[in-house]
Amino acid sequence: MYENSVENRKNIIEMIKELSSYFTNIRDALCEPYGLSSIQAVIILDVYHHPEERRVTDICKRLHKSTNTISPLINRLIQKGYLMKKVSKDDARSMQVYLTDKTKEMVDNILVDISDYTWPFLNLYQITNLITSILHLSFYLRLQANEISNCIGYSWGK
Repeated sequence: MYENSVENRKNIIEMIKELSSYFTNIRDALCEPYGLSSIQAVIILDVYHHPEERRVTDICKRLHKSTNTISPLINRLIQKGYLMKKVSKDDARSMQVYLTDKTKEMVDNILVDISDYTWPFLNLYQITNLITSILHLSFYLRLQANEISNCIGYSWGK
């Protein structure tokens, strides 16, 4: 059993950084043939995974980035033919971002490839333990984030 020491907490943070780097490197390698930067790929994946919340402000909120950062990236993706904007049916002042057909196919391929690079070596027992551990970690981090939010008045998102 591990103790809740500073050293163990630092080790956990380093493991999370290593995992994040691993997935970023895979994503970058898979997106390179399409001429996408890492942040452009993240925007496309965000739109793909959140089809009901397509406004630029929704994307910015989920990615914890300003509209000054995300809007030019979205505009470049539109120029490249990966995204398109349409006026919202609910609010004519609001623009919604959509994937083009070629982008939907590309994302499907990238997600399959990411899955192929990461999970085939795990058996059902290992996958179940991994999912349970990640859910626990996420739960406890959100509890901590809520405590911090209450103290400093910052919202960490959903």
